[in-house]
Amino acid sequence: MKTWKVVVAKPGRKAEIREIPATYKALLDLVGGRRIELTEPVSDDTAVICNEEGKLLDLEPNRGLYDEDGRLLDIYCGTIVCIGARPEDEDFSSLTDTEIAVYMMMYGDLEYSVKAEEGADA
Repeated sequence: MKTWKVVVAKPGRKAEIREIPATYKALLDLVGGRRIELTEPVSDDTAVICNEEGKLLDLEPNRGLYDEDGRLLDIYCGTIVCIGARPEDEDFSSLTDTEIAVYMMMYGDLEYSVKAEEGADA
């Protein structure tokens, strides 16, 4: 069976490198949704996938999406999956070792904590 090497980051946990079945269903199962949303925060060759309805479903905040100047644009809610998305490929693909290293630097550690945010207001 064909697989994809990806980086998975769940809310409140450190990111991890995983090998998953190379299917759309596997991606849906990881992000817990019926539809996925895709962003390209690093390059056109990779993507971050999340549950398209994550905020509507009130999924837990996870990692931030920043612009090139480091300004927070949005917050991913629920589990995210970093995956290869090369324009020349018809489907997703595995991340390269370099891409894995970049995403592990970006998302390896916890970034966003609802409890920390709530505590700051108290």
